[in-house]
Amino acid sequence: MATCRECGAGIYGRSDKVFCGDACRNAFNNNKRSKRDREAAIINRILIKNKNILQSIVSQGRRNCKREELQAMGFNFNYATSFMIKEGGKIIVSCYNFSYVNSSNGRVYISSKIILNEAK
Repeated sequence: MATCRECGAGIYGRSDKVFCGDACRNAFNNNKRSKRDREAAIINRILIKNKNILQSIVSQGRRNCKREELQAMGFNFNYATSFMIKEGGKIIVSCYNFSYVNSSNGRVYISSKIILNEAK
């Protein structure tokens, strides 16, 4: 007799069944997916934290701050949603709807893109 790949219970029915029921099949596939997506979820949490930090700076009416200030708030400069190299080699880093440029004087210049609600 075959045993369920999730719970180990005996399987009755077709000879090619690998799960004892829908609950075990769903649990097995959910566990498999969650392991696969765990790294992406961790990175997304870092990106969201970065976005929230940039948003808090901009909401104070500020467009720049010291790099150390962002780091003290928990900003992680190792993660971004995109990069763009402008003429002259200036690198613009994006984190969702915010962009920033690291300057040589230790300041970070921040801008935000306005997101319009396109739902009609």
